[in-house]
Amino acid sequence: MSLAWRLTATVVAVAGFAGLVVYRFVLQAMFWRIEPASTGTWVGMATFAVALFGPFLGYLWLTRRLLRAPATFQRADDGAAFTVTGSPVLPGFLAIVLMLQAGAAVPYEKVPGTDRIGLPADPALQAFIALPALLVLVALAVLWLPGAGLRLSPAGITVRHAFRAHEIGWDALLPGGPAPVRRWTMRLRYRGPGGDPRSCSVPAFWLSVDGIFLATVVRHYAERPEHRAAIGTEVELDRLRSGFRRRASQPLV
Repeated sequence: MSLAWRLTATVVAVAGFAGLVVYRFVLQAMFWRIEPASTGTWVGMATFAVALFGPFLGYLWLTRRLLRAPATFQRADDGAAFTVTGSPVLPGFLAIVLMLQAGAAVPYEKVPGTDRIGLPADPALQAFIALPALLVLVALAVLWLPGAGLRLSPAGITVRHAFRAHEIGWDALLPGGPAPVRRWTMRLRYRGPGGDPRSCSVPAFWLSVDGIFLATVVRHYAERPEHRAAIGTEVELDRLRSGFRRRASQPLV
């Protein structure tokens, strides 16, 4: 995920958290004072709905063009590889969910003798503020820790997860794979250093690339070594895209 999208998703997620906290501690008490009481209830429910669903709808609008993953790669800066970056769609929505849960989990109580809302006076209840704090940290980690990625070079394919990377040579891939992406992941089966069969899960749902296109291209390079030297060039990328558009379910030529 690019820096711009990390910042955008962070702003939307934090705004969702802040919106629920403001509603709970400031606006809710104001709505109690509206007469008649039924009007205050309706206004409060409408405001809560905006605070809850607004971040989702806003981020959905921002990412509307990215919901359908592209059937293409990016070229590495040195022109020696094709790369796939993480998609901002799923991490962004996940961070928003966690932030909203954090906002809803902040403990509160009515201040005795007033119509105001505040933090609980009981120290035992105050300890529960650790839960929303933890959810906020997890949401930020989803957005800012190194994400999934992929790199295709003439030597092989590198699958990058959050805390580790797998490097697999083209000739090490087992024949007949990978199978088309099923739901969330694509599984690469290959021979380890001792010849023993191993597998690596590619989080296709986390990547900014069409899963069928990715599986088709990986299988193509595994079976057609004569095309590997061109990986990273604009001409090769155009060939992959045009070939996939013509017959997505058949091997590229």
